[in-house]
Amino acid sequence: MTQDIRHVAVVGAGGMGALFGAILCEGGLEVTLVDTDHEHMDAIRQSGLRISGLGGDRRLTLATAHDVTQVEQADIVLVQCKGTATREVALAMTHLADTGAVFISFQNGLGNEDILAEILGVENVFGGLTSMAGARTGPGQIHDFDRVPSYIGEWGGGMSPRAEAIAAAFTAAGLETYASADIRAEIWKKLLGNMTMSAVSGVTNLTSAEILQLDSLRKVCFTALDEAISIAHSQNIDLDRDAVVKGLELMTAPGGTGDNKSSLCLDVLARRQSEIEFIYGTPLRLADAAGLAVPTLRSLYGLVKGIETHYVGGPDREGA
Repeated sequence: MTQDIRHVAVVGAGGMGALFGAILCEGGLEVTLVDTDHEHMDAIRQSGLRISGLGGDRRLTLATAHDVTQVEQADIVLVQCKGTATREVALAMTHLADTGAVFISFQNGLGNEDILAEILGVENVFGGLTSMAGARTGPGQIHDFDRVPSYIGEWGGGMSPRAEAIAAAFTAAGLETYASADIRAEIWKKLLGNMTMSAVSGVTNLTSAEILQLDSLRKVCFTALDEAISIAHSQNIDLDRDAVVKGLELMTAPGGTGDNKSSLCLDVLARRQSEIEFIYGTPLRLADAAGLAVPTLRSLYGLVKGIETHYVGGPDREGA
């Protein structure tokens, strides 16, 4: 299958989506960036994608579209839009599923893959995990922070030749990727990091590295981590705390990903609806079903919901 992978569409071309698209394009794949932000897409179409940070300043020409319905062909679709848009985006991509496209979610939180599978067919959906960081710094501009491995796997479970082939094609193009036989467990690893740091970053407007330098906030984060691990265990996701902490240290190290504010924080700063329901809301409902007391996570969720009432909706907008 590796030789058949040529066309990649990235749906949701913010900091992370544009970064993934840029890496794969530089590696020789044909990439189309798709985003509803007309100013961002127009800037890329007119002047190229401007990239700063890792690898030095550079400019890259990529195909763009404002609507995924404009994409006629794609072997792989990287779904990197906000979780709040997943259902609408999935409904707009059924024509690509009909032509055999594989959809890989690199989104935050829980539930996106299930929405994609419901609409596009579980046989066409992969889960994805990455701890890389990219940030949009302006229309047509992104900052590249680092390189760490990414993981993909069949949402239906198990290892497959096509998962290995896609991982090999991405790696050959410069995006180091590994196939996983249990991508759900891999996704939980990142989710635990997000549940530990995202809301704290959103409430304080601090980067991960800055948060962990403050003892008072570090204690909040690691209490949240322990509660998040208890939810994972209730779902038969057996993750070792030491391994999770090691992964968290990688995600929050200064000089790389740790210098980036959480995507939830960037949403709050931009006064747009965050992915709080996917990162905290769905796990909290699982905690309720399992009879778990998770007061720190519930407090973080409530604080972000409270902030969002100033620009998203009134106090009665609750999801968990």
